[in-house]
Amino acid sequence: MEFDFSDIKYYEEDDLKSALERVTKEPTFGQICRFVEPNLTEEEATKKVLSYTKIKDFQVDFILGIIKLLISKSITKLSSENAEKLSNSNSDKYLFISNHRNIVMDAALLNHELHKSFDSDFESTAIAIGNNLLGTPWIKDMARLNKSFVVIRDASVQEMLENSLKLSTYMRELITTHKSSVWIAQREGRAKNGNDTTQPGLLKMFQMSGSKDFVENYSQLHIIPVAISYENDPCIISKVNELCAIELDGKFEKGPMDDFNSMYNGLMGFKGRVHIHFGNEITKEELREMDEQAPRKNEKIKLLADHIDGFIHSNYKLWPKNYVATDIINKNTQFKSFYTEEDKEAFLKLMDDKLKDIKYDDELKSTIFLKMWAVPVKNSYKNDDSFTFDF
Repeated sequence: MEFDFSDIKYYEEDDLKSALERVTKEPTFGQICRFVEPNLTEEEATKKVLSYTKIKDFQVDFILGIIKLLISKSITKLSSENAEKLSNSNSDKYLFISNHRNIVMDAALLNHELHKSFDSDFESTAIAIGNNLLGTPWIKDMARLNKSFVVIRDASVQEMLENSLKLSTYMRELITTHKSSVWIAQREGRAKNGNDTTQPGLLKMFQMSGSKDFVENYSQLHIIPVAISYENDPCIISKVNELCAIELDGKFEKGPMDDFNSMYNGLMGFKGRVHIHFGNEITKEELREMDEQAPRKNEKIKLLADHIDGFIHSNYKLWPKNYVATDIINKNTQFKSFYTEEDKEAFLKLMDDKLKDIKYDDELKSTIFLKMWAVPVKNSYKNDDSFTFDF
């Protein structure tokens, strides 16, 4: 089946000039230019942006410049593991599947670390982003200039099936034609409750465009699981609010600015230390083992999801506050060797500061807050019988 990808694809060289002309007319873009180029006037910065003739140059010079500034202002230390083990050959493209904690920075920091490893040979990943985050035309242009492709969320059931096949085909073509690696989150929406799990529906979507068996369809995508961990969550207040509403009312009604505010706070807010762990490619042998172990398609998908989750849970960097939260909610001190009294005092102060203006019941919001930090510990130690968890 042939698809027209024009409404979802990321921008390429033919789109560059017109897209840059549109975004430079946006007043907010002038503020971004001054952020990146404080020594230039708005007119000079705009002229420089309009001079780009290649998407890669725009990404490396302008977009990466923004990311580096954001890192310097909101991250105390950014570290990663295993990026240098990846191949940067034009013939080797990957599907990076990571946990999802920050709307923009997850993929941005992943690409920053890839650039650090490969420098001038760097080719950024294509980035999956929901159309619910692209309601403003200039933001949509900026995202697609940064190699983001659109995942359409608001559609009927029939349209969703068609959109899923189209998206699956687009992603597979990017990888199998050696055009670009791809990043996508393991689930729709951030893991606000701290529980990083891969949605089986996402993996089924990848399968839709495959014409071969389970092993071949997934091995063609060269899947690499990635674990991303933030020491501090700048969106913690809004997440607790949302989870409290869901707990009490069974739903949460988003306001018109909620997505934008989450993007903005996630970009600008303090994140502390951040660690990214790149996994190894899921091999044909591992896929064949899953295929042989499970007779039914859904069971095979579950084994693949479990494999990705297992990597993320065991390689998610745990910070002192994760262990503090776990001991508080467990009402014991089994993880006390992983933090100091100063760490505990700082965490309790953080909890008081963040929760004081949230309108919900103290016990409810405290429990939700603690679980957000404690669940990654539970996931990391789930196969270790020497530790117990009461949540």
